[in-house]
Amino acid sequence: MFYASRQVVEIGDGVLIEHGKTEGVVEHILESNAALIEWGLKPNGEFGILIKTAPFGLVFWQIENFHDPIIFVKRSQ
Repeated sequence: MFYASRQVVEIGDGVLIEHGKTEGVVEHILESNAALIEWGLKPNGEFGILIKTAPFGLVFWQIENFHDPIIFVKRSQ
């Protein structure tokens, strides 16, 4: 799975969502229908990542969200 900037998504990555307003950290990568089902999400082929954020907790963000893409900031150490 890749960010819009073409870097590979990795667990622990620092990212921004909500048009760059909210910081988060990649906790899980969901790139199969089985992974979506495991997390209680609808298996509709719209894959993404679970991001831990301070204001919202754990949120699912679709990787193919063209209107509000996940912005890669940095790799974890």
